[in-house]
Amino acid sequence: MSCLISDEDAKGVKVLENGIELTLQDGNNAVFEDCWLRDHCRCSSCYHADTCQRAKHILEIPESKITDASRNSSQLYIKWDDGHKSVYDIEFLSKFDYKSWNKGRTLKPIVWNGRDIAHKLMKVHVDKFLRTEEGVSIVFQHLLDYGVALIEGVEPTTEATAIVCKALGGIQQTLFGGMWEFTTRADHADTAYTNLPLAVHNDNTYFTEAAGLQVLHCLVHSNGSGGETILVDGFYGALKLRQHFPEDYDFLSKFHLEAEYIEEGHRHKYAAPVIRVNDDTKELEQIRFNVYDRAPMAFADSKQCRVYYRSLRNLARYYEDPENQWQFKLTPGTVMVMDNFRVLHGRTGFSGHRVLSGCYVSRSDWLDKARTLRLIQ
Repeated sequence: MSCLISDEDAKGVKVLENGIELTLQDGNNAVFEDCWLRDHCRCSSCYHADTCQRAKHILEIPESKITDASRNSSQLYIKWDDGHKSVYDIEFLSKFDYKSWNKGRTLKPIVWNGRDIAHKLMKVHVDKFLRTEEGVSIVFQHLLDYGVALIEGVEPTTEATAIVCKALGGIQQTLFGGMWEFTTRADHADTAYTNLPLAVHNDNTYFTEAAGLQVLHCLVHSNGSGGETILVDGFYGALKLRQHFPEDYDFLSKFHLEAEYIEEGHRHKYAAPVIRVNDDTKELEQIRFNVYDRAPMAFADSKQCRVYYRSLRNLARYYEDPENQWQFKLTPGTVMVMDNFRVLHGRTGFSGHRVLSGCYVSRSDWLDKARTLRLIQ
């Protein structure tokens, strides 16, 4: 099959010693290495289009050179020195200009502090969430933007809550079970199973990968008071720390703080930075802050020990500042969903009979849903 190539199109590709220089759809030029192009050949012998997977092991991909390259307005044609021919959609190649690719793969959270977040959230009725793409998109966009979403009109039962949890990506099994209910009965060695106040924190800092979402639904609170939920944007506090105490921010983004969970039959332990930063983009990726789960640690020297305590205290002050907290009462019928990689949660002490239901959703599963909704790449 022949292709007509205009003089203008032909000028848009240049063979280099180890690849090509290509003019992309936005008019910018990008260089693609020959090894990358051969790896991304989309012919039927190199790529299974039905499964979106490569057909060859990396050791089977020849280290060949480009002998000729041409293009039209939408496709690039390459001939290789071993006789192989490849065709690429220029729209596909345009996605891999490094600057735009690197920018596109990061989330773009909107940081918040205090009760102003309440005016930014749109409560979504459970029927709209479960039955319409608009409803589910609003919920997931709120999670991406603010780390919090509210779904109302849910029957105050664990069974009805489970339906919502499954639609958020699926119920994650942990040592606490799948769906759980908790009251003041000490089913696990965790302060959550009391009526005591809880300082804001992230869950599962002792897991190799903490849960992605936490879902909470107050089924009943009778014959008592208190138990207000407290939320804080962990990214806001971390950015304030970077602004005012850059040395402490640097320490908490590099030092591996160890956390643990101990009860009969279980001992979880994991060490990682409190503030996780993407090495390439330098953007915030995760907060692992939990004053209760910190494991006893030894330190390399006196300075490291003192910086550890100073840094944690300085970060904690932002999280415990009432001006940075959103405090509200969870009532039966409203399911709260929060990004456990970002948002810290706590509660005030309470009296009376209070039952909460909920679950965890893995980060892989809820981001999978967000990508299928085309909200992120």
